[in-house]
Amino acid sequence: MRTLIILTLIFGINSCTSQSGSEKKLIGKWILITETDSFDDEIEPLTENDSESESDSKTELKTTLTFNKDKTIFINQMGNEYDATYKLIDSILTIGSREYITIKIDKEKLIYKVKDHLFDKHYEFKKME
Repeated sequence: MRTLIILTLIFGINSCTSQSGSEKKLIGKWILITETDSFDDEIEPLTENDSESESDSKTELKTTLTFNKDKTIFINQMGNEYDATYKLIDSILTIGSREYITIKIDKEKLIYKVKDHLFDKHYEFKKME
């Protein structure tokens, strides 16, 4: 019985330290560099004018996220600014009331996708600071 209690404590402490490590990596300013979806490359998107959609998609990428130590986040999306709170539990990143599944978090790259979404859209951010 003692062995079971000791193993539970060891695993609990290890999961807490890895959680705080991921949260520490989030702190700072991130810029959106790519958005990808799960559509096959052979499927053409429905657009009226391809040149307009290319210029629009480049302006959409002007999104930054600033994660603060106090669990607040500042979002700047094409000049529209928002403040919210965030939390990271296991691989689930919650920003405000929206949930995302984190694919990768390291010192330079953050990749996540929308949880329970019909389309598998991935967002890739690069750390600015």
